[in-house]
Amino acid sequence: MNTKGSVIVLFLCFLSTFTLTDCSTCEINKLEGETLSLKLTDSSLNDNDRFTIKKGNTVSVPKRKRKEEGPGIVENNFIKLLKLNLSDAGSYTVEVFDGLGKNLNSYTKTVCVYAKVPKPRVNVTCQDGKIDIICEVEDSKDLSFTWKKKGKDLKKNEKVLTNVETSKYTCTAQNPAGNNTSDSVEASCYQNTLFGFDLWIMVSILAGGGTLVLLLIIVLVTLSCRSCKRKEKHQRDEEEFRLNYLNTIQPPQKGKQTARGQPAPPEPVNNGCADDESQAPCQAVPRPRNQQRARPPPPPIDDGEEPPPPLPQPRKKAHVKKQAPM
Repeated sequence: MNTKGSVIVLFLCFLSTFTLTDCSTCEINKLEGETLSLKLTDSSLNDNDRFTIKKGNTVSVPKRKRKEEGPGIVENNFIKLLKLNLSDAGSYTVEVFDGLGKNLNSYTKTVCVYAKVPKPRVNVTCQDGKIDIICEVEDSKDLSFTWKKKGKDLKKNEKVLTNVETSKYTCTAQNPAGNNTSDSVEASCYQNTLFGFDLWIMVSILAGGGTLVLLLIIVLVTLSCRSCKRKEKHQRDEEEFRLNYLNTIQPPQKGKQTARGQPAPPEPVNNGCADDESQAPCQAVPRPRNQQRARPPPPPIDDGEEPPPPLPQPRKKAHVKKQAPM
């Protein structure tokens, strides 16, 4: 009986020890990616002092001096472990010795590492005139929730609030190492709708459709302008081609001539008389009588052109001799 009792007592002690260790309160709370700083001594370390850090039964930092290289960064009397992961949570034991091996400092700290809190979102549901709000988060592990109504704290710290009043609400998701707050949302059973759909969705659809229509109009205007320019250019090319064709067919013009190669009549000669009626009239210049005009020279005759007919000559009077009477 004594042996059995001893075994039972040892088993209960082991179970109690395991339970206390597993449920122990975290002394240091850190977020994933942050830095863990552990104090080595109250004063600065000497060059001969050595330290070691254990996580549970595993050596995280082997025994080494201050200036020796190894895990962590030593600054003054602290050692810093960078970029913590969720797996780095646990109990850390720090031991420091002098050059003779004397223990200068020794303690244990429980470290908890939490994931960063994502930004929550308030989801509003309305059924039978009752409003329910939910604080939705991607990963709600190890998170607690708080609510605010128009900036004032609510005593309800639950993820879901039922049958709330119409107002603006915000929720905050938090863990022992950090928190994050949602945007303010209007909780109401009367949502803004357009054509039976959510207002903002319809506005987005209409804006996208308007943009497409505008782009289509711009494309059509551009194509029509190009078509008009091509037509104008084609018409100009046709006119130039027609003019060039006519110029090649039409013979070169000669000097001023009347019909059948006769020279043009002489232009009237201005005797210097003024056209203005206010001036004195010009005196008539007497023309000489029986003055024959000089006959203009005959026009040049081309090889291929038929010569003009001769000009009529005045009939000459024949002088009749009078005979003497017999």
